[in-house]
Amino acid sequence: MNDLLLEIYGEELPSSAQIIGENQLYQLFLELFTKKKIHYSSIETFSTSRRVAIVIKKISKNEKDNFIEIRGPSTEADNKALMGFLKSNDINDEKKLIKKKIKDKEYYFYKKKIKQQKLRDIFNSEIPLILSSIKWNKSMRWGYNNQKWSRPIKSILGIFENKKLSFEFAGINSNFFTYGNYHYSKKKIKCLNYEFYKKQLEKLYVTLKSKERKEKILDDLEEFCRNNNLKFNFEDTLVERVSNSVEHANVFFGSFDNKNFKIPEFILETIITEKQDNFCFKKNNGDLSNFFAFISNKEKSKKKNLVEGNLNVLKARFSDAEFFIKEDLKIDANQRLKSLSSIIYYENLGNLYERSLRIKKLSEIIAEKLDYKIEKFSKYLIYSNIDLTSEVVKEYPSLQGLAGGFYAKKFGFPKDIQEAFSDQYKISLFRKEVDLSIVLSLAQKTDSIFSFFSSKKKISGSGDPFGIRRISISLIKILTENKLDLDLFQIFNCCQKLNIEQKIHSVNDLQLIISFLNKRIEVFFIDEGYKAEVIKSCLNSESFNPYNIVSKIKNLTKFLNTEKGINFMKAFKRLNSIVDNTENNYKLDHSLLKKREEIQLFESIQNFKKNKANNYLRIDEVCHEEISHAINNFLDNIMVNAEEKALRINRKLLLSECKSVLSYFFDFSILQIDD
Repeated sequence: MNDLLLEIYGEELPSSAQIIGENQLYQLFLELFTKKKIHYSSIETFSTSRRVAIVIKKISKNEKDNFIEIRGPSTEADNKALMGFLKSNDINDEKKLIKKKIKDKEYYFYKKKIKQQKLRDIFNSEIPLILSSIKWNKSMRWGYNNQKWSRPIKSILGIFENKKLSFEFAGINSNFFTYGNYHYSKKKIKCLNYEFYKKQLEKLYVTLKSKERKEKILDDLEEFCRNNNLKFNFEDTLVERVSNSVEHANVFFGSFDNKNFKIPEFILETIITEKQDNFCFKKNNGDLSNFFAFISNKEKSKKKNLVEGNLNVLKARFSDAEFFIKEDLKIDANQRLKSLSSIIYYENLGNLYERSLRIKKLSEIIAEKLDYKIEKFSKYLIYSNIDLTSEVVKEYPSLQGLAGGFYAKKFGFPKDIQEAFSDQYKISLFRKEVDLSIVLSLAQKTDSIFSFFSSKKKISGSGDPFGIRRISISLIKILTENKLDLDLFQIFNCCQKLNIEQKIHSVNDLQLIISFLNKRIEVFFIDEGYKAEVIKSCLNSESFNPYNIVSKIKNLTKFLNTEKGINFMKAFKRLNSIVDNTENNYKLDHSLLKKREEIQLFESIQNFKKNKANNYLRIDEVCHEEISHAINNFLDNIMVNAEEKALRINRKLLLSECKSVLSYFFDFSILQIDD
């Protein structure tokens, strides 16, 4: 069988490393096979907590010798040139040369044999290079070798055509051995092909495909929910994480004492899912159940000990959480507010008390713009970040906000404040009408974005210290889902003024922020199915109003799919091809507009301006049809490049004015137009 099987076996790999290993192995082998022109039927990658593997099936042998033609001197050249060509190509007989004409001139050619490298030799030489090329988020060096891997390697299985490959990586020679699930057996398994390898691993409790492990976990959890009248209460990321932590997914179930429910449910959930990587469940009424589930490599026969051990850890964590809450409640809200002054928000961005003042003021500004009455809650808003001083948030950072809502209740704050503190960091907040949660959330997020740009930090592929990408998408979602007409450019202006008042360094160019947000909204709406060019045509470098942007995108998309829209774009294309900026020093002279077509276009422009003044944020088919007719009539009947200079300049200015007015809300010039 012309199959290639490669497995790197070692110490336990984190979930992220498994994904990286699979993806990069696939890509690097694909590049190798493309470069070397090696044919195959399929490539498949696998990973578990102990191994990363790849199998490439039905590899075509391509080991025949090839030939290349090397051009020598012309047949008319002197003998010295010919001798030099023979010597440089190690040709001992002139008769081996052939003659060919190129453009009426004859040349010597030599047909040189190129011996193909054997596939086995290619794999032996290239696989170590591939393995060393994988870029891990974190890598380790062990032993006496200089090569790195995500975790120390124990063994490398390399097989081609049912025979062992011979190469070395990280001080380990390739072999034809692998290992099963170490919880069941530590015996070596000799493998000479993929099918045998797969069957043996299945017998030894190794499920190679992560998808199959996930399916097994979900099937067992679903069955448990059906039998106990429960619902799922966990994210897909947890299933991904735990399925990649094992080689064979055994699901175990247990329950904790109901007395633990004196701890808030959101803290229990966090301990179970985040700290313990367990699954929790909800009752049909929405309350948290006392059941939990966890995944293990170990056999079902060890269920009792495993469940008891897991439960003991949970109990200890619950006890810690109870202690943290008791300690937190010994300090009142005003004491916590004062302590914010001693906590630096971020380098050169002041402390958390100063940030709390900004959040309060921004909330008031945003509330006013959204016509929401905030006066009765205003005095409480300065406490929005006091949970950052709590032991609960120090231990469980993801509970920021939720803990704030919990302590707000304990401090006797209004219910609206409790909910707003709990909701302020959520990605999506869909409401029927504006409420305090929306206002506070927008204030938190705009201050975070502004602070990031003031910090002069940069977002890289993996580095986003403020979580700005996520926060930006959240802003877009909240404003569009709730149909809120809010120009964030104005809010960032307020952010700048507040920072200056606090003598905190502020970003100088707000358009940098808008440019960044425009890119985020472009990605957001491309994912929603809209064309990139349509999205870009609706963006503005001096404002950022997501709800207006989405309205413009939807209406422009609809308009461009109508006959009137198509006709308008054809007229605009004609206009755009003529307009330039050469006449900027002149002003339009109305007295020179004599011909009917000139006057008609001018009047259409004025009518368009009138509509624009009435919040013209949508495409008006009647108005656009009118001006497209006027453009076509003008260009069909008027000589733009008139001999008389004044007339020529004036006509160009008229067209320029037309384009300027048309481009007020949409940049039609970047739209692709079919002839």
